[in-house]
Amino acid sequence: LLEALNQLPYYGLTGPKSLGQEWVEEHLWPVLAGVSASPQDLLATYVEHLAGQIARSVRGVAKVKHLLVTGGGAHNTFLIKRLKANINAQVVVPGTDVVDYKEALIFAFLGVLRLRGLPNIWCSVTGAKQDHCSGQVYAGPQGWP
Repeated sequence: LLEALNQLPYYGLTGPKSLGQEWVEEHLWPVLAGVSASPQDLLATYVEHLAGQIARSVRGVAKVKHLLVTGGGAHNTFLIKRLKANINAQVVVPGTDVVDYKEALIFAFLGVLRLRGLPNIWCSVTGAKQDHCSGQVYAGPQGWP
């Protein structure tokens, strides 16, 4: 399973690139569904895969000394342990204020850009054909404050 996951064509693509739910459903789930193993073994193998792919990406960047881990994955102590075993850099997990609220802050920022009609999708990050403004704005029942 680990070899099959590591051979997914996505990992051979150059950036910028983005992993969306559509890709996961089309490419990743079929690989996992084709294996008869306990949920614990599937999860352990997938974490090993993630740690290995992150390490591979980090090795592609010159002189990385620190890897900052934020978001929900920072709470996964097994993932952090495997990252530390695979990466020749200091793995840093910041305080919970950054770990738990970074994504909310980023999406709030993207929302402000949307309200202003400014690009909030950048081709340099996602691989989109061009920068653009995306998302929908809905007023609540009382309208805007």
